[in-house]
Amino acid sequence: MTSTHRRNPHRRPRGQAWLVVLGVLVAIPAAFATWLRVLPPSSDELAKVASFIPYGLVMWVPAMVLLGTATIRSWRHHRPGRVVLGVLSLLAAAGLTAAAAWEAPAFIPDRRPVVTPPLTVISLNVAGTADPTAVTQAAAGADVVVFVEASEGWRLSLSERFYQWFPHQAPPMRTMDVGSVIFSRYPLRAGDLPPSNSFQLSAAIVDTPQLGPVRVAAVHPCNPYCGDGLWMREAAHLRSWLAGRDLTIPTVVAGDFNSVDDHSTMRDLYADGFRSAANLAGAGFVRTWPANRRIPPLIGIDHILVDGRLTATEFAAFEVPGTDHLGVQAVIAGT
Repeated sequence: MTSTHRRNPHRRPRGQAWLVVLGVLVAIPAAFATWLRVLPPSSDELAKVASFIPYGLVMWVPAMVLLGTATIRSWRHHRPGRVVLGVLSLLAAAGLTAAAAWEAPAFIPDRRPVVTPPLTVISLNVAGTADPTAVTQAAAGADVVVFVEASEGWRLSLSERFYQWFPHQAPPMRTMDVGSVIFSRYPLRAGDLPPSNSFQLSAAIVDTPQLGPVRVAAVHPCNPYCGDGLWMREAAHLRSWLAGRDLTIPTVVAGDFNSVDDHSTMRDLYADGFRSAANLAGAGFVRTWPANRRIPPLIGIDHILVDGRLTATEFAAFEVPGTDHLGVQAVIAGT
């Protein structure tokens, strides 16, 4: 018996419209994130959106799958518009390739050799209310500790054990507004004073047995919510101050940078030769804020950076009750 119904190769495949519509819809945030990555924003409002660039870039994956599937089906059925779909698929593939090139290095450990004993550095935005007991426990294995948003009252709440472990600090105890402080197991001396800022910054030269003298800067530039362009200006002041440092001394910069890796404020520091300890250790997508909520942290604004004379072999984030930031810990060494 001969069938009277034959398959029409020009018939629109079932569900094709949904594939195209969904593919275009998920490509929109991906394209927007790519635009923010290629042309970093300087405005405070767009900077807030740019904090979520990695989430936008990952949307290239479903866009590629949906548009690619629609393109293959369109060519198989010789549908009009298949060339346009092919172009859209190629654009999605290009976006996905660019996203992988930007984000993949964070997952690849530094291959340079380690030539010194390790030094452990931790950094935490205590928000003035972090649990002192939990902080002491988290700092137990560290050599150098950086706190930001640490008032004199909060520093006085730290346990006697903490001060036994870290007898050296900069700046020394005195009445001050909420600011940054450096604690060390080893002797330290005050370094060049960082530029004036919305939050107090600190710097010191730590005489470590592992690396010799190491410059440590505790930083906390303003965030995009400060308004009036302070976010960009204070990041630029910090960058300028770091550019004038003595290059014969290895440098560690730690604190709450109020910027993610994809922000221009961080990318400028990386262009100057600094590297993220998280990226050097291959720790991947580290998120540190907001912490101690029902949902996991969304963005990574707490960093430990090192200059080209140093590397990082380990990196981890840790939680402390009483603050909306995760702390970060890096094991660094000379290379």
